[in-house]
Amino acid sequence: MGTVMAVGAHTGDAQLTMGLYLAKAASKGHKIVTLDLTAGERGCPPHIPMDEFRQLNTESAAGFAKAFGGDSVVLDTPDGELNYSQELAVKIGDIMRSYHVDTVLCHWKNSMHKDHIAASRLTQDAVFFASLPTFTRPLPPAPIKRWLYAENWEDSEGFAPYMYFDVSDVFEDWKAAVRQLYLTEHSRDFK
Repeated sequence: MGTVMAVGAHTGDAQLTMGLYLAKAASKGHKIVTLDLTAGERGCPPHIPMDEFRQLNTESAAGFAKAFGGDSVVLDTPDGELNYSQELAVKIGDIMRSYHVDTVLCHWKNSMHKDHIAASRLTQDAVFFASLPTFTRPLPPAPIKRWLYAENWEDSEGFAPYMYFDVSDVFEDWKAAVRQLYLTEHSRDFK
């Protein structure tokens, strides 16, 4: 079996927009990994300090991945300050190599959110750095064979769905995993 990595700009992005694909992959025996480039801490409710919200989001992202037997990685980049750099793209590529990723899911390139735009470009270059055998890194290249974009209302400009998956058999499992995400005080009411 392979390893599927979903890269999101913030905690919650991969879990919500790519989570059903992750649940389906996990049900077929694939390892899943969520990589959140920020913890989404600037979306904190007024009654929760930002650093506490970051911790809650990081823990709930780990809980989501664990629900499917997977792993969660959340980078230290501050929410709202995600910018493209080759250094960060190489770091993401190294994470892909460390998990021996063969399928990557990420944001579409056009978005109303600057962090989503940066995440898409970073992921695109990370796939290059992760899979290129002649790019010398401490780990062997990742065998990336598939790269998919997630449908998301914030990233819809120019997006045309090109693959559909039947996820009816994992929908309830995904819903249960999403319920534990601490995105807002209302996420626990997710039906």
